[in-house]
Amino acid sequence: MLVRRQRRAEPGSVRQGDDFRRLWAGDAVSQLGSQITLFALPVTAVTTLHASADQVGLLQALYTLPFLLVPLPAGVWLERRARRPVLIVLSLLSAALVLSVPVTDAFGTLGLAHLYVIALLGGAGTVVSDIAKASLVPQLVGADQLASANSRLNVGLAVGGTAGPGLAGWLTALVGASNALVLDGLSYLWCALMTGRLRHRDAPRPAERPARDLPREVREGLHTVFRTPAVRTIAVHAALNNAGVQLLNVVLVIHLVRDRGYGSAAYGLVLVCGGVGAVLGTLAAPRLIRTFGYGRAMAGTLAVTVNAFWILPVVGGSRTAVVTAFAVTLALTSAGTGVGGVVSVTLRQLLTPPVLHARMNASYRMVTFGTIPLGALLGGLLVERFGTQATLWIVPFVFTASVLPLGHRSVRLLGPTPDHSEQKVLEGTT
Repeated sequence: MLVRRQRRAEPGSVRQGDDFRRLWAGDAVSQLGSQITLFALPVTAVTTLHASADQVGLLQALYTLPFLLVPLPAGVWLERRARRPVLIVLSLLSAALVLSVPVTDAFGTLGLAHLYVIALLGGAGTVVSDIAKASLVPQLVGADQLASANSRLNVGLAVGGTAGPGLAGWLTALVGASNALVLDGLSYLWCALMTGRLRHRDAPRPAERPARDLPREVREGLHTVFRTPAVRTIAVHAALNNAGVQLLNVVLVIHLVRDRGYGSAAYGLVLVCGGVGAVLGTLAAPRLIRTFGYGRAMAGTLAVTVNAFWILPVVGGSRTAVVTAFAVTLALTSAGTGVGGVVSVTLRQLLTPPVLHARMNASYRMVTFGTIPLGALLGGLLVERFGTQATLWIVPFVFTASVLPLGHRSVRLLGPTPDHSEQKVLEGTT
């Protein structure tokens, strides 16, 4: 009788798998906690400090401002630093920032300036943490496991975005908006604990380092994005898509809550369905990549799901019919976005040199997140000038335009195992 000999796992690979599970366990809880803060912070400003609409708008703007200003210097700074200690320190600082709100509120000293500082520093911490994390993951798992690893991280993000607002609303009603932030503070402490348990250590840095040329290092990060055809093409798609998401967010809440008068419950249900779709798409991404390759999985899925946006401007009838149509639309389109997110981050990690990952991720983030405030501003202007019904006709055009770049051969021809040699073929070099 033949006995199949089982292969023994290499100690290094087991250790890498354990390290990634610890990173994921900390990140998933932290993502849920962050959604509580994004919900509770403006509610605290309105209910406790009686902030005006302009003041709440400034609070939101201060949180997103670091998305434009921080990525490039953060990428250069992270390039010569071990990611693990940076993530631990950022988690501890974030916990202190968030927990300062209920403490000062309890002593009656909480003010808007305090919330503004937390929003600004919290946004900056989020940017640096995300860049460090994206650069650390390829060191914890092998190239053949990157898609699955990124899928698991994106699932945590999608689940947090789905369950977080509902949990935050329940906590706010139960203990008050500022006290709800205690849970986010604890989630950051948990994240710091799990990250501290990573056994991975970066290679020792040379004692003598060459003098830094910061402008040159920034240019190298940008060149890595713009001179890698697939990454450049996906960045164009992501920039247009992010602008479309912000436009949709603006028109959706006004159309459902104000114009149709369906209330926040219906609006929340639509968002939850979108979150469920994102989770399902993220989970399906690794299998789609293995079956169709990176390019066809991303371009094909988005080319199909983006068509659901054409339902929004034509749907009518009863409240149930409208809410159901909007919920199904967001579920389908978010599933496509979930697949695209996994493909995007995995390709960036595979097609660019590891030594440039921090600067590359920073440059990519600046390019693709820079359209977020523009999309929100455009959404507000269009709704004010033309109304929500007319603006809903613009939404599918924007998202369709975002998919068109993915038809380029630099993305379309990428199979299930892209590497630097394949990228050189696409560039026409040897």
